[in-house]
Amino acid sequence: MGKYEILLRVCQTRSISKTAQDLHYTQSAVSQAIKSFENELGMPLFRRSRLGMELLPNTEEIVEALTAICREKARMEEIARNLTSLETGYIRIGSIQSISYHWLPDILEEFSRLYPRIRFEMTVNGFQELKEKLNRKELDCIFVSQYAVPGLPFLPLGEDELMLAAPMDHPLSRKPAVSLSDIQQQNFILSADGLDYETGEIFRQNGITPVIRYRLNEDFATLKMVEKGFGITILPRLLLYHAPFQVCVRPFTEHYTRTLGIAYAADTAPSLAAERFMDFVKGWSQEHLPV
Repeated sequence: MGKYEILLRVCQTRSISKTAQDLHYTQSAVSQAIKSFENELGMPLFRRSRLGMELLPNTEEIVEALTAICREKARMEEIARNLTSLETGYIRIGSIQSISYHWLPDILEEFSRLYPRIRFEMTVNGFQELKEKLNRKELDCIFVSQYAVPGLPFLPLGEDELMLAAPMDHPLSRKPAVSLSDIQQQNFILSADGLDYETGEIFRQNGITPVIRYRLNEDFATLKMVEKGFGITILPRLLLYHAPFQVCVRPFTEHYTRTLGIAYAADTAPSLAAERFMDFVKGWSQEHLPV
């Protein structure tokens, strides 16, 4: 215990002997702590009277400052314990929509059984927003596609195939599988991440220029537009799984896939809790996700 805590205890007990007894110090050590602090201040803090150790007039603000220092020191020590212990902790997760629906509820349920005192905050957003939050140190790790996070440490978890979603009465719905060239002249609805990631790369590699009629910033809103017959779109199988929309889902004959996993900052070591969580997720994926 530091001398600031000793001084505050003297303020409470008004007694050097009682403070020494409470804190398991010698009376000499308590007296020395008082003398050392008064030397730093260049003025006395206490006076001895028949009532014990009394604070001198106009020293209340000094005691308030000591209290604030001790409070912040205790807070700093608690933060350090959270970073080095799995008894408690706080993990900030970012995730794309499909993983937040289909993977994370089961992952968090199982992990929380093992570490019930670790708390979580989850942000669901698109690739760009998640990367920005990770770079600003607002998130500890993000569940994304590997293509979206070049240059960042990445822990692969599983593959996710890109699929065509079309209205139920669309001509392409009559095919068991479609080729990318089949969508060349079709009305296309651009979903949340646009053409900046896998879909756009596939189009560029194959010389496809979609007829983009609508652009939306939310995947389920995109599927609703498809259901209503406004056009077709390309979305990952994981997002389409059990989606509550009447749309026709077809694979591509070329079978385009993306790798899903966890990215984290390259220049900051994850906390012990975040590191253990990522290790747990890796084991979970090996047990629950298809090879």
